[in-house]
Amino acid sequence: MGSIGEVKGLTVSFGVAFERDKTPRFFTKELGGGVVREIGIYGIQLACLVFNNEKPEKICVNGEFMDTGEF
Repeated sequence: MGSIGEVKGLTVSFGVAFERDKTPRFFTKELGGGVVREIGIYGIQLACLVFNNEKPEKICVNGEFMDTGEF
């Protein structure tokens, strides 16, 4: 147990305003589209650090689809 006590849960919120003309890979499915693949790893990495790589009991994810259909 660490100095803040036993951590039982973690909520991560990460948002970035992407400009279509500067970052087409975020908006083009054929280029890998979607910011979840681009910034989603940061929340996963934080959870791995906080919980010492233990397997989670539950994972909940929210997001919004863009007009191009990417998530």
